[in-house]
Amino acid sequence: MRKWIITGVAVLAAVIVAGLIMVRPETQAKQLTSADTAKLWVLSDPHFIAPSLHDEASAFTDIKKSAAGKDMDYQPQTVAAFVRAAVKQRPTAVVITGDVTFNGALTSAKSLAKRLSPLKKAGVKLLILPGNHDIYDGWARAYQGKQQVKVAQISPNDWRDIWSESYHDAASEDTDSLSYRVNLNAHYQLLCLDSNIYPVQESNRAPNTGGELNPATLKWLAAQLKAGQVAHRQSIVFMHHNLYRHNQAVYQGFVLNNAAALTKLLDQYHVKVVFSGHIHAQDISHDPNGQSPITEIVSGSFATSPNGYGEVTLTPKRLTYQRRAVDLAPVLTATERKNPDLAQHQQYLKKLFEQDAEGMAFEALYEANVPAKKRDAAVDLFGELNWRFFTGHDNPTPQALAQLKTTSAYQTLHQNADLRGYVSTILSDHNVSKNQHITIKMD
Repeated sequence: MRKWIITGVAVLAAVIVAGLIMVRPETQAKQLTSADTAKLWVLSDPHFIAPSLHDEASAFTDIKKSAAGKDMDYQPQTVAAFVRAAVKQRPTAVVITGDVTFNGALTSAKSLAKRLSPLKKAGVKLLILPGNHDIYDGWARAYQGKQQVKVAQISPNDWRDIWSESYHDAASEDTDSLSYRVNLNAHYQLLCLDSNIYPVQESNRAPNTGGELNPATLKWLAAQLKAGQVAHRQSIVFMHHNLYRHNQAVYQGFVLNNAAALTKLLDQYHVKVVFSGHIHAQDISHDPNGQSPITEIVSGSFATSPNGYGEVTLTPKRLTYQRRAVDLAPVLTATERKNPDLAQHQQYLKKLFEQDAEGMAFEALYEANVPAKKRDAAVDLFGELNWRFFTGHDNPTPQALAQLKTTSAYQTLHQNADLRGYVSTILSDHNVSKNQHITIKMD
């Protein structure tokens, strides 16, 4: 009889232990911090290229001309300045929402990982997700002399290996993509979604600009949202592609193909904030159709003016977002301080970005035979307006906007059929006018 009792007790204990393991509440799972207040630094599209992959000869010079205003020359200094600031201020985590590399070169990802390694030593977590330029990018190249030389591409396994720290901190990983979930603290969970479409092996083609979440990933995501709900954690989503249209003329290939399905799922679980990148424009938007309460915060490319990132402060009841910019001064050597591109880096970045856009306006107005003086003034204005849009400064007062429209330069742009439509979309934000700062109630 005693033997039966002992055996019964042992079986019951085993069942209880097994039950505890099976139903372990998510509140017991690992989390990045036990603090009620957490801070994230969010950036996107650094498009880093390892210095070993290029020189200053013609092949690299030519590719820089097609870089859409990206700074390709001083990325090591920019990354060093960002890392130094993060190590000093110690946010809970740094989140990078894709296009980590310039052209998907394995060497670039490894080089960037090494440069970001001081974050780990300082106790700053690193959460990275891929963009459309990262996995099996057929454009992966080194630029040597006059030649573009094919180099090793990044596979999904390479990605998980290089950024193993991100996955080490994951509470759940999707088996059908590079998506994962991280528990930030007792109040929030972070869903890092792989929204990219890439081949299953090395490619010889340009990367797919568009993106979507496949059905299996959507199913996994639904389970993670449910887990957050059960654990009383609010979900915050990070992905590369956009949920909303942030420019009415330029959105194809940027907005997620199945954005409507994702929005419906996120609304079901009362998700309030999504972070993304891809379009390279700094923008905060509510649902343009007014049907969803989700706010989307898009980070401009870290590789372009003004080397920006978002500082996100999360308390149990609110999220505060503030746009910041990197200061290079603390990391420059005495020799580098003599370089005007570095010493006045913000001016350099702005000029680089404006010049890229000015080429498009110059071509359109030149073909229209606009007189040189009028053309040059309009070209300068186009570059300035384009910079304002992409950096989130497209919020002129009604008086300033009215005054701008009376200028000869604006009239020249407005009269050109090739430029008029695009100019109207970048002139003034029609959704959330302030794109540098927002506070969102999360309770």
